[in-house]
Amino acid sequence: MDFNTFFFGGLALISLAVFFYLGKFKASKAQTERDDRVDWSKRALSFKSFLIIALGVLVIFFLLS
Repeated sequence: MDFNTFFFGGLALISLAVFFYLGKFKASKAQTERDDRVDWSKRALSFKSFLIIALGVLVIFFLLS
């Protein structure tokens, strides 16, 4: 194994440790129970629009190659 494997493997382990450590903390009541929260239940785009966008990106990549 070379140095890149050790470096990026260690970086991944440190990142996971920090992620799981910070994941224990919860937002305060002032942040979670406010009046102007974003309503995440509404969808901005439908599934059809995602498919159309993906198809358009694939066509652009096909035409550029």
